[in-house]
Amino acid sequence: MPPLALFTFSWLNYSLCMKFAIQGDADSTAGDPGSVHWDTSKERIMRRRMHAALAVPILVLALASCGGEEAPDTPPDEPVQEQPADSDDSSDGGGEDSAEDSDPGEDGAGAPEEEGVGSEESAGEGPDGEADAPDSTEIAHVWVEDDWEIEQIDEDLCEGEGFMNPSQYSDQEAFFSCGPIAASALACRVEAENLVHCITSATGRTAISFESDAAAESGSAFEADEEALPIEVTLPDGTTCAPTAHDHGEHYQDYFSWYLCEDGSELLTTEDIQDTFERGESWTVQHSVGQGAPQEVTLKTVTFAGI
Repeated sequence: MPPLALFTFSWLNYSLCMKFAIQGDADSTAGDPGSVHWDTSKERIMRRRMHAALAVPILVLALASCGGEEAPDTPPDEPVQEQPADSDDSSDGGGEDSAEDSDPGEDGAGAPEEEGVGSEESAGEGPDGEADAPDSTEIAHVWVEDDWEIEQIDEDLCEGEGFMNPSQYSDQEAFFSCGPIAASALACRVEAENLVHCITSATGRTAISFESDAAAESGSAFEADEEALPIEVTLPDGTTCAPTAHDHGEHYQDYFSWYLCEDGSELLTTEDIQDTFERGESWTVQHSVGQGAPQEVTLKTVTFAGI
C-alpha cells in the first residue's frame, strides 16, 4: 500500500476508535459522578495507546519519503556475445599472419612471376646474354625532319662539273650527292624550287641546306640504285652503326671497316665497302668488338635515305 494511503487509513481508524471509546465510556458512566476522574484517566491512557499506534504509519511514511524515489528504469544490459577462442586468435594475430602469407618477402617468394621479368633469359636475349638474332631484317627509310639540326650554308655544293652524282645511300629516285667527300653530303634532294637538303649524319640527325640552280635543273634525273648502301644499320641490341668516309683505324688482322658503331665496335669487310653486307631476307655482317675476331650478326634494321 502506498505510504500516503496508509497514513490516511491509520488517521481515520484512530479518529473512529477515539470517538467510539469516549462515547462508550460516557454512556457507561452516565449518572455516576464518582466516575468522572476514572473516565478522565482512562481517556488519557487510550489516547497514548492510539498515539503510539499512529506513530507506526507516520514512521513508515517518513522512511518511505526518504527512500521512496524509485530509480529510473534502465534497460537491461545487452548480453555480450562471447567469441570463440579461434576467432580471437584470428583477430589478434591472424592479420599479421595473413599479411605475412600475402607478402612475397624480400626475395619475392610466393608472388607470381611476371612474364619476361626475373627469368634467366631476358626478352630478346639468348642464353649467353646476347640479343637474339631477328628472323629477318627490316628495311627502313629516313629523311630530314624539322627537329633535325640543319646548317644553312651559302655555297652551292652542286655547282661545277663532276660535283653532282647519284647517292650510294638511297634506293629511291631523285637522290644525289654533291661536293667533295669532306662536305659529307651523303644524300641530297631538292625540296622546293632550288632549295636542297643533304643528310650529313643519319645517326646524329644532322643535315645541311643550300640553294642550287644546278640541282633544281637535273636533280630529278637520278635513278634508284638497287645496290645502294645503308645510311644507317641497327644491331639486334639496338646499337646503330653509320658509314665513315675514311678507314684509318686498326682492325682485326687484315680486315677493313667502313661502318663504325656508336658503342665503339665496328663492321668488318675483307676489302670493299660493298662486301660489308650479305644481302637477302636477312642481312648479315661481321661484327667486331674491341678489335677482336668478328662474329656474324643478323641486322635488325637497314635504313636508306628516302621518303
